[in-house]
Amino acid sequence: MEKIKVNLYKNSYFIYLNYSLEKIGTKIRNENIGNKVVVLSDENIYPVYGKVVKESVERIGKKVNVIIIRPGEKEKNFKTVINIIKDLVNLNINRDDLILNLGGGVISDIGGFVASIYMRGIKYVNVPTTLLAQVDASIGGKTGINMEKGKNLVGSFYQPYFVYIDFNTLLSLPYHEIKQGISEIIKYGVIKNKKIFEKVEDTDPKQIKNDYEFLIGESIKIKVSVVEKDEKEEKGLREILNFGHTLGHGIEISDVRKFSHGDAVFLGMIGESYISYKIGIGEKEIYKRIKDLGEKFKLLNSFDKIDFDKIIEFLKHDKKVKKGRLRFVLPERIGKVRIGVEVDENEVLKILKEMKNNGKN
Repeated sequence: MEKIKVNLYKNSYFIYLNYSLEKIGTKIRNENIGNKVVVLSDENIYPVYGKVVKESVERIGKKVNVIIIRPGEKEKNFKTVINIIKDLVNLNINRDDLILNLGGGVISDIGGFVASIYMRGIKYVNVPTTLLAQVDASIGGKTGINMEKGKNLVGSFYQPYFVYIDFNTLLSLPYHEIKQGISEIIKYGVIKNKKIFEKVEDTDPKQIKNDYEFLIGESIKIKVSVVEKDEKEEKGLREILNFGHTLGHGIEISDVRKFSHGDAVFLGMIGESYISYKIGIGEKEIYKRIKDLGEKFKLLNSFDKIDFDKIIEFLKHDKKVKKGRLRFVLPERIGKVRIGVEVDENEVLKILKEMKNNGKN
C-alpha cells in the first residue's frame, strides 16, 4: 500500500494505492465526509464490485443510494448528466453528501462533472476499477462530457476528495480492458520516464500483472507531478499529457463504437511519432518502437480503415487547436517530448496519408 499526495493547496488530496475495496467505508469515516453516499456506477461494474463497496460504507452507518448508468463512451453526454442530476434531486442529496464514482474513465468523467455542477459543487471520490482509469482518468480533476464534434468539449476542473485504488479489481478485467490502460502507461514512458517504456518492452503481456505496482505507481507519479505544476492548464505544462491525444481524440470521436479510448490514443501516438520524424523532431526509431509495442500487446496499430480527411475535420474542433493550426506533443526521444508544436493541417494530412500508404501499416 502507498499513499501519494497531490499538492494543490486547498484542493490537495491523497491517492490511496493498492487499498482493499472492503475498507473504503473506513476511509470515508476517517475523512469524516458524506452524511449520505451515492454510488455512481455502470451496468458492468456494479454487479461485480457494488455490493462490496455498498456494504463497506453501510457498516460505518452511512445511508447509501445507488445510481447505475449504461456503460460506454457514448453515455458521456448531457442526457446522462441530466438524468443523474434528477436522481440526486429525488434522493435529496445536498452539499453535505458524497458521490462515490465506482468504475472506469467514463464514470470518473461523468461523476466528477456532475459533482462540479450539482448545487455548485459537492464532494466526490473516485474508485477506479480499470487500468486506464487508475493511471489516468481518475486523477487530476479533469471532468467532462462529449459533443458530436469532439471529446470532452464540455467540462470542468474539479478535484476529487480522494482517489482509492485496489489493484485486485484488475484481476477480473478482460485483456481488452487491460490493454487500454497499457496504452496510457506507454504514453507516460514516452513523455517522461524511459524506464516505464523499457519495462513494458521487456514484459511478457501474460505477466503484466506482476509489474502493476511499478507501472501504475510510476505513471501516477508522473501525472501528479504535472498536475501540481499546472492544475488547470493555464501554464501550458499540462499539455505534455496530451501526447497521442490530439490525433487519438479525432479518431475516437469519429466512431466511438469502433475505436476504444486506449486504441485510439495508441494510434494517435503512432501517428504523432511519425509526424515528429517527418518534421525533423524525433528519430524514426521512436515510431517503430511504439508501433512494435502495439503488435506485442495487441493494441490497434493499423490505419487501414481510417479516413484521415474525416479525422482532420474533427481535429479542427479540438481544444488544442490554436488559430487554425493543429497543435501536438511530439517525441524527441523516449522519455522526452516537445510540447506546443503547431503544424499546418495540410502538412499533417500529407504526412499521415504517406504513413498509411507506405506499406508499413
